Amino acid sequence: MRLLLITALVVAAAGPALAQSDFPDPPMPQMSGDQAGPRMGMMRPPERETLAEMQARTGRLFDRLDANHDGVIDAAELASARGGRMLTRFDANGDGRITRDEMNTGVQTLFKTLDKNGDGVVTADERPQRPN
Repeated sequence: MRLLLITALVVAAAGPALAQSDFPDPPMPQMSGDQAGPRMGMMRPPERETLAEMQARTGRLFDRLDANHDGVIDAAELASARGGRMLTRFDANGDGRITRDEMNTGVQTLFKTLDKNGDGVVTADERPQRPN
């Protein structure tokens, strides 16, 4: 019994150390124009982006997340999407579904918030910085 307890403690203590990697995360590609591929939800936005470009990018994201192509991103589609929980902020009426109109309205609001100097372009320095 004592040996089992000691073994369990050693394994529990070693787990986090074994889970760490000496390899850095690969850099995320930049998106520009229509270069959005199948993994576009995992890409950083471009250095400079207008409202029309942001709407086009999020429109492609909407199309990708709407797995059953019914024009709505529902709770199941959000749950299976990386970053899906973040998109729930676009659910204006709180019904657990995001329509294309809700997404467009949310993107317009987000753009206005990000465009701190009001020049019609969101730049990298206006976006919130991810922690390293």
